[in-house]
Amino acid sequence: MSGPGRGDPNRLQLVKLIPSQFRRLRGNSRFQSNSTGISLLKFRSSSGIQSFWLCMFCRFRFSRYVLILLASAAPALFAKDYLTVTSDPPGATVEIDGMVVGKTPYTIEIPGAYLRGTGNVFGLHHLLRQQMHLRVTLDGYLAKEADLARGPYHWIANNGVYHGDYWLLRAATFNVALEKAATAFTGSVHANLSGSIASMRPALPPEQIFRVANPAVLYLRSSEGSGSGFLITDTGIAVTNAHVARGQSTLTARTGNGQNFNAKVEYIDQKLDIALLRVEGTNFPHLSLADLSTVQPGSSVIAIGSPSQGFENTITKGIVSAIGPMPNEPGTWIQTDAAINPGNSGGPLLNSSGEVVGINTQKPFVSSDGRPLQGIGFALSGSDLLTVLQRFFPTISQLPATNPAEDKNTESGKVTISADVENADVYVDGKFVGNVPSTLTLSAGAHKIEVKAPDRTSWERDLEVMNDSSVNLKAVLPNAH
Repeated sequence: MSGPGRGDPNRLQLVKLIPSQFRRLRGNSRFQSNSTGISLLKFRSSSGIQSFWLCMFCRFRFSRYVLILLASAAPALFAKDYLTVTSDPPGATVEIDGMVVGKTPYTIEIPGAYLRGTGNVFGLHHLLRQQMHLRVTLDGYLAKEADLARGPYHWIANNGVYHGDYWLLRAATFNVALEKAATAFTGSVHANLSGSIASMRPALPPEQIFRVANPAVLYLRSSEGSGSGFLITDTGIAVTNAHVARGQSTLTARTGNGQNFNAKVEYIDQKLDIALLRVEGTNFPHLSLADLSTVQPGSSVIAIGSPSQGFENTITKGIVSAIGPMPNEPGTWIQTDAAINPGNSGGPLLNSSGEVVGINTQKPFVSSDGRPLQGIGFALSGSDLLTVLQRFFPTISQLPATNPAEDKNTESGKVTISADVENADVYVDGKFVGNVPSTLTLSAGAHKIEVKAPDRTSWERDLEVMNDSSVNLKAVLPNAH
């Protein structure tokens, strides 16, 4: 955008001013120490539309050098406008750029240039110089967020001088329709809420943890970048970091087995940096959660995510280095030496039983002399995530004391499952346990085996597992149509 063109009656004019003389005028010590010597005379035309300023250095006898600034200030420059935020239902809390400013309906006076820009340099200080971010919250409803402005645009004068970037508000009024939380979140969240139960679970090898967890880990993309996330219900509810979803209404989600879905941003907890998504579809593989009692310093953990400039859904292994609060950050944090890189944000940190104990968050840390610190990663604890989820899932299901995917009781047998569809999902007793081909150790007794794949008819088998037995199953999944 540039200033008014030549011949425009609104353009600024400098009358009888030679640049070199003006520089001498500015350099005059008497002028510098008597800046109040500039008087401002304001004249208004009979129509009341245009205003003119005559600036004269009246305390100095520069009879030959009189600076006359003729400016036409259109209503767009100095007129006042109003930004209004309403909600349905009303009474919601309004946050702008992270600060609570009031409740809906909310109105604030703004410069007209926030909506229409400016056509001359005298209006530059009225421009909106950064994005404005809106967040509207109300108890019992899903929070809504939006960027209010479009931009940035470059303000370039007729002489080619760049005067910085600016934004324009998309509208003067924003109406936010809030959705009740109960209508958006369905399904059940499974969690291990007792450390004593964790001690009864066997430690799984990393390759099996990855095989079971990978289909539930998401690679998330938006117009602003990418990140990671993970599914927590079979109905498509997923978790990521708030900064991955901020300013977006929908993300593109790709699962570990290569399927692409739309993921709607349903809820953002700005304070804890947690976002909840709803992926379109059903019968999703999903991860179980665990609270902090299931890990301690020295415990093995695994991080899965999609680092920038790296492969999707990669795995890194490490230990818990420490657990506790972090300065200037809410919540409880897990410090680990497992590599967590940009793009890993929002992915799961898993314990040795394959349960989510934290949300990976890539945070840069530097030493006192400015050097980047190596070997330090952080994850917001699963306990903080459970606190948020209990607002929407009041009855989070307690996990059983044994893991159907790997039960090493003395009475057990092995079951090897394959299928005519690559990477088909395997469920044992209604719980996702991995993809074909897979060899499982199951407790002796009756089990229900299911194998599922998109656009295929599910395969089911009731199986009686005998002690020390070994069974091979081949699932055939015909086309659904």
